[in-house]
Amino acid sequence: MSLIFELPVYASFFVFVILGVGVFLIGRAALFILFKHASHDILSIPIGAFIGTIATAWALSLGFVAADIWAANSKADQATSEERSSISRLIGTSSPDILNEAALRNALIEYREAVVKDEWLKNNNIEPAPQVEIALQNIRREIVSLARTDIPSPIISQIVHDFDELQDARNTRLSVGSASIDMYKWYLLLFLTILTAITIATTHADRVVAGIKALIIYSTTASFCLWILAIHANPYQGIERIEPSLLFTNHKIG
Repeated sequence: MSLIFELPVYASFFVFVILGVGVFLIGRAALFILFKHASHDILSIPIGAFIGTIATAWALSLGFVAADIWAANSKADQATSEERSSISRLIGTSSPDILNEAALRNALIEYREAVVKDEWLKNNNIEPAPQVEIALQNIRREIVSLARTDIPSPIISQIVHDFDELQDARNTRLSVGSASIDMYKWYLLLFLTILTAITIATTHADRVVAGIKALIIYSTTASFCLWILAIHANPYQGIERIEPSLLFTNHKIG
């Protein structure tokens, strides 16, 4: 599944079209088998209302995954904004017209470049990069050096506070990226998708033509819904991904 999430939009659409066809074929095979059974014992076929038992579980699972995805995207956007704000405040504090600490400013710029290159573009924010850890240590070393000077303690406290917020925002960004590759919820959703198709076939075993039409409608709907969720599954990938340029600007690039 993780490979599917990394595909371009149109390639992933093609994959989910194949999935929709596969769901239909599974349902059609079940309908063919159950039709033969129904011709011998029509009373063994569940009534149409039975669809609601499995379909409701599928719909709830779909809703839970969708809610989780939208919440993760919102959280990722907020974490990126907070990280950008912390970097901006620290760079501003170290600028020539305030503290004039070129070493701290350079360490912050190196941190931002390492985040974009090694964590964002290379790892999709799934795991921390050693280069970023080194950059953080360099920032920490510069802050400790400042604390040993005659700079007023309230300014040092504010710098430490901004640095803590920077690390918290980074941790949130990485936690969102790693949580987006949790496959168990997708396995459950795929299982219920197939089971719902079989349930549709079961309740239409005595009406094959109606069953085929129902399977076409359901497989089309299911594959399209799953595709929409898949392209938004990781907030740092897909068509609506959050770009690393947000670390340099306040505005999200659509």
